[in-house]
Amino acid sequence: MELGLQDKRFVVGGASKGLGRAIAEQLAAEGARVLLVSRDEAGLKAVADGIGDRAAGYVAADMADPAAVEKISQEVDRTFAGLDGILVNAGGPPGGDVFNLTDEQWLNSFQLLIGGPIRLLRALVPKIEGEGAILFVTSTSVRQPIVGLDTSNVLRPGVAALAKVLARQLAPKIRVNSLMPGRFDTDRIRWLDQDRANAQGISVEEQKASASQQIPLGRYGDPVEFGRVGAFLLSPAASYISGVALQADGALVTAIP
Repeated sequence: MELGLQDKRFVVGGASKGLGRAIAEQLAAEGARVLLVSRDEAGLKAVADGIGDRAAGYVAADMADPAAVEKISQEVDRTFAGLDGILVNAGGPPGGDVFNLTDEQWLNSFQLLIGGPIRLLRALVPKIEGEGAILFVTSTSVRQPIVGLDTSNVLRPGVAALAKVLARQLAPKIRVNSLMPGRFDTDRIRWLDQDRANAQGISVEEQKASASQQIPLGRYGDPVEFGRVGAFLLSPAASYISGVALQADGALVTAIP
């Protein structure tokens, strides 16, 4: 299927590794030009080098920092002079239970997941020319809480609600969706597996095997599989899909609806 992404222009958040990187690489493979954003400058450079001339550049910025927006906006103007879409994505918030997390951790998590994205979109949405698309990367915690990740359990549903609200407010020009990853083989999931293995006194291999048994497809996802879904939702091929919170989780979530 032709996605219609040739020479489309995208800002891609969280692009230095994991799921953001996977979407950036898939967009580029389909002919789009991508401006990569992440806190990790060295990681961004490596991804940009790997993508080649479809990578228009990169910006090292922390989504939770209010100063990041101006830095990204200026680079968009310098590089693209207009946009076709935005991937709203950043590193995950800290793990922990409700009462064990400090006020500062809660506030920083809000800035990372909700405050920063609102500031970013306030600046970048006016730069979208013609029809465009916004995609938020959230988590299956939107549907079903994940033990030990209460910042995500509390705030990610708010991100999904934000996407739903914007899908109505920005229509018909701009489509807005959110994408909920389950367990993909990324650095963050490996870190979480190590942390859970340590807590239970088992090996990482045992932890991963146990977690895989809870997934009906029987395995962790490959980031490439997530990248394909993300690129589709950002593409003109998904022209009548908006306001959707889509799971890519191998049927892990059991909640209905």
